[in-house]
Amino acid sequence: MWNAAVGLTLVGFAVWAIVTTGQSVMALGAASVRALWVLPGLLALHLLQLFLSARSWQCVLPPGPALLRLYRLRITREGIDSMLPVAQVGGEIIGAKLLAADGLLLAVTAASVVVDVTLEFLTQLIFLLIGVAALAMISPDGAWQAWIGAAVLTGAGGVGLLAAQRFGLLRILETLARRIAARWPGVGALTGLDAAAAAMYRSRSSMLQAGSLHLLAWLLGSLESWAVLNAIGTGTSLTQAMAIEALGMAARSAGFAVPGALVVQETGFALAAAAVGLPEASGLSLSLVKRAREVCIGLLGLALWRLERR
Repeated sequence: MWNAAVGLTLVGFAVWAIVTTGQSVMALGAASVRALWVLPGLLALHLLQLFLSARSWQCVLPPGPALLRLYRLRITREGIDSMLPVAQVGGEIIGAKLLAADGLLLAVTAASVVVDVTLEFLTQLIFLLIGVAALAMISPDGAWQAWIGAAVLTGAGGVGLLAAQRFGLLRILETLARRIAARWPGVGALTGLDAAAAAMYRSRSSMLQAGSLHLLAWLLGSLESWAVLNAIGTGTSLTQAMAIEALGMAARSAGFAVPGALVVQETGFALAAAAVGLPEASGLSLSLVKRAREVCIGLLGLALWRLERR
């Protein structure tokens, strides 16, 4: 019920953003089409971000998996999460299963995905704080203060995620997986999941390196927003783009339970654009262009998954 209430609220915000801009859906679409000439560059940039994420994933894993192999699986994870109705977690489950097929224990690959996603979430919190700081620099009227609550909630979520893992969440998953595997052997057990994740967290150098790579990937996303907004015709500085990217992606992550974060992402970028003094329509157009890039990468990820299955 709570998710439904949040979803309806976000839909309302999206409708509000379109209405208050005074622009039609056709006008928003036209602005997005004008920016599609930067799409090849956006694809290259996002593939670089995914390469950094794959290298981060390699940092937390035991020695063995090749970086190119992890890169393909990382693209596959992205494709499944963005293109299929799996609430943005199905790609991680399938990625762990595919990596286990290379000879690693399923518990180890699953633990690596848990640790990798946790680091990605925590570094996004750092990126969000950077974005709020950037917003504070360019928003003297105090609009940035409205986003402090989002940063606090994100931080609480990160602390809660770590605490849950520390106090038995992964052991509960082990037990559930063992019971499921006893009934359906093809599913696979996760014996040793908690111990494997704990061992990964103990390697501080690996955690630091992996986290730095994730943070760099988040920061590179600001270039995407900057390029698209300027292609649309909205003169945007890198500081504004960084604030918009940080706030918009935080909204997308908050809608992780919604397949593809539909509407959630659009609402987040519209509100983020308004926060830095740009028309809400610019944020909506930015989100639409991001969707075009997302579909291209998503189709590539699904194609790689099909090759894996064959």
